Amino acid sequence: MDDASDEPEHVQCRRWRVEVMELTREQLSVLTGFSASMIKDYERADKDIDPMARKRYRMACAAAEFGISGGWFNRKLVLTRRFEMTVLPD
Repeated sequence: MDDASDEPEHVQCRRWRVEVMELTREQLSVLTGFSASMIKDYERADKDIDPMARKRYRMACAAAEFGISGGWFNRKLVLTRRFEMTVLPD
């Protein structure tokens, strides 16, 4: 199988939700605050998404993966282990 980073972003989004997190759109919606229909749009190849909206979605998904759900905008993330995060340019 090809490296997942070679796949288009909408495919990576769906793969992460389905295979890594094992969530439905509705379940991810509860965790991120994005509606299920918006999540569907992010996972479609033919949908033009604003770059800042996509960035907010990525951050919400990252927060969900770290276990921060609900009103994550008002929460603090305290890291107890060292980790490396790389944000790639669009």
